[in-house]
Amino acid sequence: MNAVPGRSLPSSLSLTSNAWAPISRAEVVTVALLAAMVLWLVAIALSGDHAMVDWLTSENGPLEWTSVLAWLLLAVVVLATGGLNRHTLLLAAVSLLFCARELDLHKQAVFGGVSFLKINFYRGHEVTTPQKLLGGLIALGVLGTVLAGLGYNTLAFLRRRLYRQPWGRLIVLAGGLLVLSKVFDRLPAVMADEYHRPLGWTATALSHLHEEGLETFVPLLLIATAWLRTRTDD
Repeated sequence: MNAVPGRSLPSSLSLTSNAWAPISRAEVVTVALLAAMVLWLVAIALSGDHAMVDWLTSENGPLEWTSVLAWLLLAVVVLATGGLNRHTLLLAAVSLLFCARELDLHKQAVFGGVSFLKINFYRGHEVTTPQKLLGGLIALGVLGTVLAGLGYNTLAFLRRRLYRQPWGRLIVLAGGLLVLSKVFDRLPAVMADEYHRPLGWTATALSHLHEEGLETFVPLLLIATAWLRTRTDD
């Protein structure tokens, strides 16, 4: 990526690394915290404490609201640490969309309480044609923003080989954990509907707990990564 005369790249994107940085203390601490969280969630599921599981996995539970606040804070941190440029503005927009997703804004009454991000919204008869058109337009905007934000920054990330830096490796980890959280989200329904093998209570609790836990862990990790990046740049 060649710099344009009169313009400068964000400091985090102007570094090209040709060698892998050694494992950092931040990476070790991150893995330790992740392992501790997993052990905690497993212990709760195995304890059979239905009330605790219901509280932690509810839409108004502590994990859900921590995730909402973390995605919102991440948007602020990205702009504060990276300045105002195409990279940070797109990332902040994506963070706000994830925040909105956690708040279930895609299921508001204007859409009949059905998510406009799912294909069934457009196939079924629960909502009117105008609602489908409105939902479709918003969905296209959301999809375009996410693809632009993640695609544009991922290309820069790969081109600059930033995955060789400690903070870059943590971003890769965060991306993998986010995908894994969606796997946990869909696992009980897929096993029941597609394979006709519904999970038992413990397995379902493990799946839901890890979904909520990872959805909370990822934005917090990204906030810490943004701070680590500024230290690396300095």
